[in-house]
Amino acid sequence: MKLFSNLTSLIILLFALYYLIQNPEQLNVLSLLSPGIIISLIFLKLFTLFINSNFNKILLKSFNLNISNRESLYLGSLTFLGNLYLPARSGGNLRMLYLNRKYKFKTPELASMYLYFFIVTIFLNSLIGIICLFLIYKSRDFLFYSSITFFIIMFVLSSFLTFRRFNFGIEKNKSKPITWFINLKRSWNKITSNSIIRTRLIFLTLLNYLFFALEAFLLIGALFSETNLFKIFYYNSLSVISSLASFTPASIGIKDSIIYLSGKILELNLSDVIGLMIAERVLLILFSIIPASLLIINKHN
Repeated sequence: MKLFSNLTSLIILLFALYYLIQNPEQLNVLSLLSPGIIISLIFLKLFTLFINSNFNKILLKSFNLNISNRESLYLGSLTFLGNLYLPARSGGNLRMLYLNRKYKFKTPELASMYLYFFIVTIFLNSLIGIICLFLIYKSRDFLFYSSITFFIIMFVLSSFLTFRRFNFGIEKNKSKPITWFINLKRSWNKITSNSIIRTRLIFLTLLNYLFFALEAFLLIGALFSETNLFKIFYYNSLSVISSLASFTPASIGIKDSIIYLSGKILELNLSDVIGLMIAERVLLILFSIIPASLLIINKHN
């Protein structure tokens, strides 16, 4: 799987580079971003970094681990950089490795934390995606039904798991895989059984969503003069969910394809999608200087 992810990422990156060499005019989209817009977007991304870092801190409280704000920011920066520059959303793996080495967290605990972030993110984004799709797309064609089916399946599964507490047996002589799975459910229950922590995690996820949506509003508004909030929210939901499913650095190729397939709903053509994706990646690379600096500062203190 790792070899497949690395090979696919390399092929997509080479193809993207070749495309830009053959179509350099696509880079003209960057001229539409004023210094004020760039600074505002980077500032918003810094807020989301703080929110994600706080999410990790609160999530760890489920396991009776209280880390400092500084360490939570370190974890958030590590996760961001890993997801941006490495394949297979390696930021989450780096976070898990750090917690395993420093605090001796076992894999069931780490897996439950990793999965809960995915589940609660899908829960909110799929719900908003369903609402916005009905509001912005009036055609009841194949694209509508396939899109709404996708979001409903994601919402039903994630809403079930977000609040789910599992039972686990007490039989003896279990095999290692079964024991591991039972420990996973036990770790999951530590998160979902604490209503205060669960509520705070959902609130932070919603807050993060709103900041991401504001980023999208500023960026899409600057590039295409689009001001329809429901289209922005729909794009944001689709963007976040597709990023979670990506196995390439910065979701390159995967997220782009999903946005393009929904281009009719968002009223974006291929050139618009490519321009938007270029602007997003450039901004991410510019912003990455901040979390990289935070890692370096933390290492030398």
